[in-house]
Amino acid sequence: MRKIRWVAAVAAAVGLATVVTGAPAVAAVKGPHLITDWARAVPAHQGTWIQLYWKTGKAVCDAEVTLSGTDVDVIYPDNTERYSSFAKGSSLKAGKTDRTAINVTAHYDKTTVVKLKAKMVYNTCGKNAVEKTEKVSVNLPVIVDDVF
Repeated sequence: MRKIRWVAAVAAAVGLATVVTGAPAVAAVKGPHLITDWARAVPAHQGTWIQLYWKTGKAVCDAEVTLSGTDVDVIYPDNTERYSSFAKGSSLKAGKTDRTAINVTAHYDKTTVVKLKAKMVYNTCGKNAVEKTEKVSVNLPVIVDDVF
């Protein structure tokens, strides 16, 4: 009986300590980030438009997204030619979601996942805007078999 009381007392103390101290705080994401680091699957050797979906905790202005990867050709929208920006303009408000579109041709002869590097150059908006760069990895599934 004494052992049961001791176990109950320890469990209660641990539970109370958790309630008093709370759970560890999760760091808030402040700048732009991808909602997922996986792009849609693309057929090998065929130009295909992919979408990268972005969200931010702080306003982003004048965003320019570029993409690179080994044995992958990249084409940007005609209106920008050397980068992609958001579908709804070059800015993204805090808490909102938007996408960037990029055409990729993956030159692979077997089904694989290719690691791409996406880079967003943007500024913090407003009178005293500061230019920043966010670099992220993107997984691009490349399918050789005739599934498309």
